[in-house]
Amino acid sequence: MTSLLSAFHSGLTPTLKRPRHALTGFCLLAMASATWAVPAPELERQLAMDIGHQLIQPAYQQLAETTDHLSHDAEAYCQTAGSSLEAVQRSYRDSLNDWMRVQAINWGPAEKYNRNPSMYFWPDKKNISSRQLNTLINNADPAVLDPAAFSQASIAVSGLSAIERLLFDSPPPQPNSYRCQLLSAISANTARISQQLVVEWPTYVQQWQTDSDPLKGIRLLLKSMDEVAQIISQQKLAMPMGSELSKSRASRAESYRSASSLANIRANWTFITSLLQGNSDQPGLLKLISRENDELAETLRGLIFTTDHLLKAMDFTLEHAISDPEQRGKLMMLQANIDTMQSLLSTDVSGTLGITLGFNSRDGD
Repeated sequence: MTSLLSAFHSGLTPTLKRPRHALTGFCLLAMASATWAVPAPELERQLAMDIGHQLIQPAYQQLAETTDHLSHDAEAYCQTAGSSLEAVQRSYRDSLNDWMRVQAINWGPAEKYNRNPSMYFWPDKKNISSRQLNTLINNADPAVLDPAAFSQASIAVSGLSAIERLLFDSPPPQPNSYRCQLLSAISANTARISQQLVVEWPTYVQQWQTDSDPLKGIRLLLKSMDEVAQIISQQKLAMPMGSELSKSRASRAESYRSASSLANIRANWTFITSLLQGNSDQPGLLKLISRENDELAETLRGLIFTTDHLLKAMDFTLEHAISDPEQRGKLMMLQANIDTMQSLLSTDVSGTLGITLGFNSRDGD
């Protein structure tokens, strides 16, 4: 444990072949010394509500603003060429980045009407989005562009993943073309969904106040943090990297068309760290964790510091880095840190907070 903390504070990444095993000694020591100390459930209820209102609601509001800008830029470009294609692409990247900060929340209002996958359909191993988009473009049916039609539309062509294909695949959308009209319609749909999330989220969080399970909010937040850490490691990094250098494939990267894959990971990581650390106005989960297990809180702070440093130093795109031996090594260090965080969240943190996360569909993937 001492060597692990020393490595964190020195700014170096610990050498971890299997991060979960690297923490086994710590876990056994903690369980041998005492049973998990469980904070008062009402403290966890209130903290979850505060996090929901003060940390997640602003993230949804930011998403609503950027998707609204995307919608207006797409409309201006497609109707009158009043905006440039590059401006629409910038607005898209802003919207995608803000979505990645809340992507892991696939419950509550985001679960209703398939909003989460409608906003972003990935992974798409069978290239469903491209095939369905091509069908829509070939048919050029004006009825598809009606906002009401999107309530019945396929999730594969309803959100940001479809927009990326339209914006960055060749040929680029031309003003007044059906392809461009479809781009504008889908952009408007993401803005509508984002606004619905902003409106419905506060009421949903407030329901935790009277829920019979005082740990519901914390459990949902922690489960999302655990799952997105697994997604980063197993899908967003492992899939494009492959098992070795010769098996790397840039086309397997999450957002290779817009070269946003590493930015997506940064935003996902920000979701995890913001819920742990909070901000100057709102404490995060570390407030509870340090109250019960200061050594664990110290380990988490060290891991956050080290991983933040790694990500900040990555001045390359993931699409290029996976085939470069030196840069690939940095991605492997990042993956090891993400795996360590996931292990801590699913075992040590959940145990400290008295929470059982339950079955995760990604376990064993």
